[in-house]
Amino acid sequence: MRLLAIDTATELCAVALTEGRELVAEYRLNRKNMHNEKLVQAVQQIAADAEWPLNTLDGIAVSIGPGSFTGLRIGLSVVKGLAFSLDVPVAAVNTLDALAFGNYFWSGQVCAVIKARQEELYIARYDNGDPLRRISDYEIITNSEFGELLQEPALVVPNPVTLVDVLRSSHALFAPPAASLASAFKIAQLGYEKFLAEETEDTEMLEPFYLKEFQPKKKKDYAESGN
Repeated sequence: MRLLAIDTATELCAVALTEGRELVAEYRLNRKNMHNEKLVQAVQQIAADAEWPLNTLDGIAVSIGPGSFTGLRIGLSVVKGLAFSLDVPVAAVNTLDALAFGNYFWSGQVCAVIKARQEELYIARYDNGDPLRRISDYEIITNSEFGELLQEPALVVPNPVTLVDVLRSSHALFAPPAASLASAFKIAQLGYEKFLAEETEDTEMLEPFYLKEFQPKKKKDYAESGN
C-alpha cells in the first residue's frame, strides 16, 4: 500500500512516502511559518524524487492535532484537495499519539507534550508496550500543573524540545531531542495501521482536533510563534 503522510501540526513541515511499513522518502523542514509556502512544493518534490506519480497513491495519512491552529488548517486543506482529486481515502492520526510512538528504547510510561498557548500544554500518557496504548485522556494543562501529573517514572517527549526548560517533575526523564521532532514517517506508520483496520475518515467532514477553541493571535504573538 502506497501512502503519502503529511504533518503540519507543529513548526516542522513534514512529508513522507511509504510502501506498507517501509519508508521510501521523507522530507522535513524545521522552520517557522513555512507550511503555506513549502507544503505543496514538498509533496511534489518528494513524489518526483521517489518516481511515484501521485495518482499511484492508495491513501493519505495526516496529523490531525492537537497543535498549531494555522498549520493544521493548511495541512488539512492540502490533504482534502489531494484526496478528492486522486479519489483516495484518508486516515487521521493524533499528533500526541505520533509523538509518543516509536520510543522503543524505553519500557514503561510515555508522556507526550506539545506546547499550546498562554503557558498551556497539550498532553497525553501512554503505556509503551506493543502496541503503544494510551492510558489517559487528551488534556490541556498548565506548565505548573505538569509536576503533579506524573506519579511514576515516565519518558517525556516534548515538542518543541525547549519545553524541557519549563517542565518540572521528579519522575520525568526527557527523550533525546531528535524524538521531539515531528515525523511524517510516524504518521504514515500509525496511519497504515488505521487503513488495515479500515478506520478511515469522511474526508469532506474531516476537521482538526484542536482540544480548545481557536483564538486569533495579536500581532506580537505571531512575531513570537509559528502557530
